Amino acid sequence: KRIPTQQRRSVHQCLEDYPYSIASEAQSNLQASCKNSLNFVQRLGLLHTLSVHNGCVNTVNWNASGTLIVSGSDDNHLVVTDAHSRQVLARSKTQHKHHIFSARFMPHTNDSAIVSCSGEGLVMYTEFLTEYRRSARRSDKADCCLVGENERSTNTYDCHKFGSTFDVLPLPDTPCSFLSCGEDATVRCFDLRVSSSCSERGCQKHILITAPCAVTAMDVAPISHHSLAIGCSDSIVRLYDRRMLAGGPSDSTVPVASSTMMPYKAYPIPMEYTRRQYRPTCVKFSPDESELLVSYSMEHLYLFDLKHAGYSDAELLKGGCYTPKMRRDDDPEAQMPRLRFRGDWSDTGPDSISTGMQSNIGQARPPLEPGVLSRLSDEIFRLLNTSAYLRRTPFPLGGLPVLTEPAPQASAIAAIRNSRANRNGPRSWQNAVHRTMANASEATNSGQTPSSPPSQNASTEQSQSNEGEAMQFRIKKFDYVKMSFSGHRNSRTMVKGATFWGDDFIMSGSDCGHIFIWNRATGKVVKTLLADNRVVNRVQPHPTLPYLLSSGIDYNVKLWAPIAAEPHFDEEECARLIKSNEFMLAESRDTITVPAQIMIRILASLHHAAGSESRSRAAAESNSNSTV
Repeated sequence: KRIPTQQRRSVHQCLEDYPYSIASEAQSNLQASCKNSLNFVQRLGLLHTLSVHNGCVNTVNWNASGTLIVSGSDDNHLVVTDAHSRQVLARSKTQHKHHIFSARFMPHTNDSAIVSCSGEGLVMYTEFLTEYRRSARRSDKADCCLVGENERSTNTYDCHKFGSTFDVLPLPDTPCSFLSCGEDATVRCFDLRVSSSCSERGCQKHILITAPCAVTAMDVAPISHHSLAIGCSDSIVRLYDRRMLAGGPSDSTVPVASSTMMPYKAYPIPMEYTRRQYRPTCVKFSPDESELLVSYSMEHLYLFDLKHAGYSDAELLKGGCYTPKMRRDDDPEAQMPRLRFRGDWSDTGPDSISTGMQSNIGQARPPLEPGVLSRLSDEIFRLLNTSAYLRRTPFPLGGLPVLTEPAPQASAIAAIRNSRANRNGPRSWQNAVHRTMANASEATNSGQTPSSPPSQNASTEQSQSNEGEAMQFRIKKFDYVKMSFSGHRNSRTMVKGATFWGDDFIMSGSDCGHIFIWNRATGKVVKTLLADNRVVNRVQPHPTLPYLLSSGIDYNVKLWAPIAAEPHFDEEECARLIKSNEFMLAESRDTITVPAQIMIRILASLHHAAGSESRSRAAAESNSNSTV
């Protein structure tokens, strides 16, 4: 008699045994074997393109039965599409003002209710009061099936204190409740039976978990529903037992302090020491809850063994290895960062190429000419390294350059530090620019390269050395990591989904516009799919059948299925793609994204400063000559 695992991996065997097996077991084995088949994976091809949005599609999900698709976009619309006929059944203009990062069907509502969240921190519950409209002919018009105000009811929750909400997640065992996580370091639980709306920024009554830093991803265990995994911006994945958490809408009388509990275990990013924090963009429980898939921005995917005891969150925080303040002798040299315009996608998509690889390209493919944005970035940093700039006062708090009279370098550095101390709220790009300029100025004072720290007296160096030794992490063996998956690129977008495909494969989107598929046991890439002209943000497998949804920067949703006549996988092309991604990922780690208008004004100011310096020098020389 064949063991069940063998039956779940052979489509042919499942079909042979189908008439002689229990109906439910035979159906389950056949569905599993279709996803576990390498032949089917390598035959995946584009089945349909659903052009249902007018903006980047940041989220796409199936309903529980796999018959409907919900998607959310930068056009601030939620769209429900019939998966079989590809008809748009409902199009709803939401109150979201920024990117819709997550949208999901609420369970036990006959697929008529959707929860969503967006970049400005707003969480919404939308319920359609009428049945979905089905017509004989499919229409792609923007106003097709637009749902009016009287045909829906909405509940809004605007109580995240600041920043974005990255994910919203219905609770399968509690039909009227759902979770949201955000940049304000909280996981909030909303119960529609208790609270219909909330507009109090930073309210305490909905907080389920208060984390040490921003919560960028989360997932609920698919079987028990008790375990909750959250990925935090300090590179640590924390696991909680929902039954042990007080507070939230079901217990709003309990003070927040008592509802904030330490996780029962935590897993750090598997690095002995790191100079930066790697933000998880996705955490996903395996179907049997034995493993956890974690995707890190600027890093690889990792498969964690949940049978491992994990580590104490308090001990990890005391270790301090994820917030280092100094460099070690064996630390790699940092490069001078590059500036990139927000909205510049030139380093994404299948035609992107690393500057480090351009010299290796033959005449058959000449190197790409740098765009206007890249040239501006290079020009800004060229000016940053000139003596004319170093005698200028840096940016004020607002982030815009101000032209002033020449000042000593010490005053410039002091002004930068004062602007750091006085700023309010999160200003990531401004902080990065301030920090870069301070490093450049201090480096020039000490005669070092901009990437090196300023020289200090011997006692300070000794104290920093001792502190650095104390901050070294104690974990040397990361035995909770079962496998790592590399070759893709995850750096440009706030959301980057990864998921399980059956029992044997892992999938993820990439900044090169491809979907990567790995063998779960070996970590080897077995298939790539070109799915976007820029970035693939989301990949969502069908609940049971071998269908796959993908979305990204393109204004559409793509549906994939094993429709190719023969399996195909070009290993040489895949190797070239992986090598390019490795170069591009290394470059992205040293790139700062800032608004375009700020960079233009920076450049204008620096050119003006350089011109003033030249005119002053010319005037001084003229006076000297006239005196002589």
